[in-house]
Amino acid sequence: MSEQMCSNCNKNNPIDSTYCYSCGHILPAGMKVLATQHLGEDERNLRPQLRWGTAYFGEQTFLRIHVNHTAQLIETRFDTECILGRVSEDDVATVDLSPFDAIEMGVSRRHAKLTRQSATIMVQDLDSVNGTYLNGEKLLPFQARVLRNEDEIQLGHMQLRISFLRAPGRP
Repeated sequence: MSEQMCSNCNKNNPIDSTYCYSCGHILPAGMKVLATQHLGEDERNLRPQLRWGTAYFGEQTFLRIHVNHTAQLIETRFDTECILGRVSEDDVATVDLSPFDAIEMGVSRRHAKLTRQSATIMVQDLDSVNGTYLNGEKLLPFQARVLRNEDEIQLGHMQLRISFLRAPGRP
């Protein structure tokens, strides 16, 4: 049986071993197996993947808001910020939750704000009466937290599931 010698401790090892059994040093056979492989310039390998829990929110990404107690979906795009709440005479929420029993569920007119920062979205409570929760954790007023794909936001008693979606045909 062929063997290879460890250059670190001079012990003989089986020819197919990647590490020295004695000292753990990488053997010549291991250098070939463990070397980093070049992936090429294939565009598919360079695109960020939208998956559960990702914080990446690219330029061509938009929000899908599922109002949990209904079968309703709201889709919205925004450049810098988006206000979640209820539309009234003097306040204008970007996403109006009034049609989903927002008043009865304790949603304020200006309840929470989503802000785009680079390639992420931050969520913050706007000092609402009934509070904002991110995945069950109460947010302190005006303290921004990172929003991730498939996170759950609760405004008062209204639960919303937030999904990040990429526009069709866009990277």
